[in-house]
Amino acid sequence: MKAHPIKTRYIKPGEDFIPIVIESLKNSKIRLDDGDFVVLSEKMVSTSENNFVDEKDVKPKFWAYLTYYWSKYLWGCILGPLLGTRKDRVKNLRKMPKKETLRHKQVVIDHVGLIYALKPASEGGVDLTNVPGTYASLLPKEPKKWAEKLHRKIKEEFGVDVVVMVVDTDATYRFFKWYVTALPYAIDGIIGGIGVLGYVIGKIGKKLGVGGLVGATPLAIAGNEIYKKYPLEEILKISDLADNSHITTKSIHDVMKKYNTFEITVEILEELEHTPVVVVKIE
Repeated sequence: MKAHPIKTRYIKPGEDFIPIVIESLKNSKIRLDDGDFVVLSEKMVSTSENNFVDEKDVKPKFWAYLTYYWSKYLWGCILGPLLGTRKDRVKNLRKMPKKETLRHKQVVIDHVGLIYALKPASEGGVDLTNVPGTYASLLPKEPKKWAEKLHRKIKEEFGVDVVVMVVDTDATYRFFKWYVTALPYAIDGIIGGIGVLGYVIGKIGKKLGVGGLVGATPLAIAGNEIYKKYPLEEILKISDLADNSHITTKSIHDVMKKYNTFEITVEILEELEHTPVVVVKIE
């Protein structure tokens, strides 16, 4: 497999990403062939859907407080170290800012559910990176529809029959022969919708030596049905390769320091490099 990240401009909330992707593919030096995988970042799809929530005015309630303390102390001091969570992540949990975390937990509870807010971070796909201001990005509402739409447009413009996938960075884990994720949904064959349990099961699988982290989670897949001939493990390898091939900002804190600001604006995001599309060729 070989991955080719495709650079696009920043897609604004509510803007149709498909013409931008088509233009970027045309401007790239990559020749598309039948059976290639065109992998999309879920953030691009969510942004196009304008599936954002402004956390600024959210009023935390009882369960937000519970999940905040649960994450900070239970995960930060007991479960995280016990289940082998990385030391830097455990340290970050212990230092979570209270006001912002409470608002974020309330958004997760309201839009995804309590069982997701009990996860220490990356709760239910509600994402704060590469979004403007105090907004949070939810998972795409209709990733399959967008994948199908882009597949049709690529076929029309390039005359090739590709596979289109929408992928989220949040992990899929293996536990014995089963695949699980802490996201609300995923493609067939991956057990989703179980919230924090997906994360716990994955960590236990690694501890027991019967599984562990596999990689990024494919949310939807469409197009050339050659993908049905691939085992799920191969699809997961493709999605993880694509996810690791994005050219992204390593730390949002570095961006804030560079621009001397505590709030990331659309103007700043437009200046950053974005590769939300990756073409994966299987040779």
